[in-house]
Amino acid sequence: MLEQAEYADVAWTEVLLVGCESVGKSGLFRQLTGENKALASNVKGSTISALQAPCHLNGNIQLTDLPGLQFEMDSHNTQLTLDHLQEGKTILLVVKSTELKEELEQLQTELNLKGRKIAIVATHRDKYSPSPAEQNRVQELLQVPVVWINTRKMDDSVQEEVMRAIKQAQVWGATASIMRFLPASSPNVHQLLPIFRLPIAGPLLACFFLFAMFALPVIGAYLLVSWLEPIVDQYVLDPLITTLDQAPYFLANMLIGDYGLITLGSYSFLWAFPVVLLIGVMTSLTEEIGIQEHITTTLDPWLRKIGLTGRDLLPVITGFGCNVVAVFQSRGCSSCTRISCVSLIAFGSACSYQIGATLSIFNAAQVPFLFVPYILLLFLVGAIHTRVWNRQSADQFTRIAPLPYIQKIDWKAFFWKLSGVIKQFLLQAMPIFLVICLVASVLDIIGILSIFSWLAMPLLALFSLPAEAAPGLIFSFIRKDGLLVLNEGQGSLLMDMSISQIFILVYLASTLSACLVTLFTIGKELGWKTSLSIGGKQMLTSMVSAALLAVGLYFLT
Repeated sequence: MLEQAEYADVAWTEVLLVGCESVGKSGLFRQLTGENKALASNVKGSTISALQAPCHLNGNIQLTDLPGLQFEMDSHNTQLTLDHLQEGKTILLVVKSTELKEELEQLQTELNLKGRKIAIVATHRDKYSPSPAEQNRVQELLQVPVVWINTRKMDDSVQEEVMRAIKQAQVWGATASIMRFLPASSPNVHQLLPIFRLPIAGPLLACFFLFAMFALPVIGAYLLVSWLEPIVDQYVLDPLITTLDQAPYFLANMLIGDYGLITLGSYSFLWAFPVVLLIGVMTSLTEEIGIQEHITTTLDPWLRKIGLTGRDLLPVITGFGCNVVAVFQSRGCSSCTRISCVSLIAFGSACSYQIGATLSIFNAAQVPFLFVPYILLLFLVGAIHTRVWNRQSADQFTRIAPLPYIQKIDWKAFFWKLSGVIKQFLLQAMPIFLVICLVASVLDIIGILSIFSWLAMPLLALFSLPAEAAPGLIFSFIRKDGLLVLNEGQGSLLMDMSISQIFILVYLASTLSACLVTLFTIGKELGWKTSLSIGGKQMLTSMVSAALLAVGLYFLT
């Protein structure tokens, strides 16, 4: 046994997966290690940190999946990968079979590969599979093992082939002159979808697709909950309220009072969960298909007018699921545009919980039609906010990395991703909101909420809003679904307010500040000074835009 242990130590190999974005590294990592957390995504920058795990067919080989390289910009992800390229570790270069020559030439130019032990995996074999003669020619030129695979279909024999290539890795000695003899890729691969190439109609269609990605889930969630809520009220909530109404005052107030766990907590699950689920379904589908990148590329010229690039829109899209994940994904942005991107996420990316909360509030006030102008206003003011506070030019950046393929859905990866969204809601979002309900109930019982109302009174008075709305404004700072406390008393407060008051209140609560979790994440990622700066600028933009909105609504009504 001692001899076996010594042999295992000698045979241990650490392998770095290195390549450009969207080449299939994460899919390869998941297939070789069985790590379900490393979902294969068809969106650039999907790997936001280095993942490590042993190969399940050979535990002596440790794989490290690094973020995709973006040589056209100085992103956090690219620097993370470069920092991991240490001497003595085997490198598994991952390239697309369709662009093998171009990607290897780029990696050869940008990375110091000389003297490193290298093996190569060429992915997307289903898109282009070279003849045996061409495969032999490539290996003769490079003098390192090369394996052609489809990362979505890897049985044990294919995985064993990759394992052999890793074990047989050779010292890299290919020169630029040798690389020129590699077969060139087809000039037609990875082109923008034809419908998006149209001069004016293309960007408009991209906007339509982007709008549909969120409009369809929101409409579906609203129709579902509108049908389900009366049923839940009649057969679940009303019997519970009747039964618990006889409980001691403190317990009854905690459970079925204005801020009760049951009376108010049910709003969070009924309204937020369907939105979270359906938006998760839509974003996962569009990621797997690959259309998200085509949409953002089409809108790139428009986004540059506010200081962003097309790729910066991907984290903003992610923000409609969760702002925290979006801030992490912004690591794929250039250092020159990352703050602009994060600023737009904090202001304009209404997360799933916020969307569910606003839907519930507008429905309780019997003005569900306000949701459409509310979302449009977030987009418009968010774009202006980004342009005013972040004037950096993005014109110097070009898109070198090719577009992803439009392809079939990997249902296994899709369901794993969706299950992660559901777990995040049930295990993180819901417990936090229930804690908010408990805290609000206690503060209400002991009279502290009246102090909060007094502190918020100047701001509320400025916009002619009732002092009773203060808890909704305050708890929205903690989490955006804290807006739901405005539904206290079965929405009695909202019913006493005018339509313009409701709209301004929801807009203020949504934009006055990002939630504390998002601001904390920004602080950890970009520094606390940057986090405070983003928060302060957002608060100023929110108040100015809300004042202009109030004036406009006054003259309209």
